[in-house]
Amino acid sequence: MRDAAEGQQKHGQQEHIETLPLFSTTDKNGRMTMLPPGRRVGRAAPLMPWLLTAAALWALTGSVPFGALLGMAPTPAINMLLGHPVTVGVAVLLLFVAIVMTGALYSRSNDQFGQTRVSGLFATLSVTGGLAAVAGVLLLWTLTSNPSRPFDLEAIATSPTIPLELGAVVGASFALWAAIALLRLPGSIAHAKRRQMDIERLRVEGSSYTGTLTAVNFTNSWLFNLPMFTVEVNYIVDGAPRVVPAHMRTSAERVPVVGSRMIVLADNRGTTHVELDLASGAAFEPDVGKYTPSDG
Repeated sequence: MRDAAEGQQKHGQQEHIETLPLFSTTDKNGRMTMLPPGRRVGRAAPLMPWLLTAAALWALTGSVPFGALLGMAPTPAINMLLGHPVTVGVAVLLLFVAIVMTGALYSRSNDQFGQTRVSGLFATLSVTGGLAAVAGVLLLWTLTSNPSRPFDLEAIATSPTIPLELGAVVGASFALWAAIALLRLPGSIAHAKRRQMDIERLRVEGSSYTGTLTAVNFTNSWLFNLPMFTVEVNYIVDGAPRVVPAHMRTSAERVPVVGSRMIVLADNRGTTHVELDLASGAAFEPDVGKYTPSDG
């Protein structure tokens, strides 16, 4: 079983490497979108169980700090239970599982939509949504179990102990963060799907040209340790040379050199997509450390 897991991990790493470098003639940074050959346009429905599971794990994990540390336990007995070493140990274990599940959600959403911005929003929503949910449940439970207790935000500054109100403010902050991620997610998904559909359509209906990478300019910026570049691709249409500018994201080990063979897909709508022609035997920058981010 361990060998199978290691094999799956190596397969995932290899698949990630083969999708790089990633080019986009329209977007840059986290909005750059990929659609590996043979892959279908992404759907959100398969991600919902992963999102809900990750959020539930974060809610269970967050019950200990919100209840025991931030004064949101509805009763002293529950406060003692949440602060018990065994409960804390279970929460730490759940934290590890929640992190793993969130990473799996990120990976699967990236497989679906090929865009790190969408993946980041899904991961953010799972964390903040779960923590906001448990804070809301504990707050409602505490206030309904003791209706006579006043709710006064001034207690944050005046109370000698950590008051319920502080936990409520922290929970509200996570709720606001989750709401922002939720509001941005549909538009980001729609954008990623449009880009994927453009790539899919160009592969089926577009005209394919052989191009050459004529310029590779490092932007001196990285996204998750992946260097970012601006590039130019030259190709010929009906005897006339054309130049396509694009953004490129890749790993330090897979920076194509000038002169590399490219594939240019275009249509009469003005939509263009460029890819590195791996079948022609692409050459990469031999100095791997040249584009590796410094530790400082």
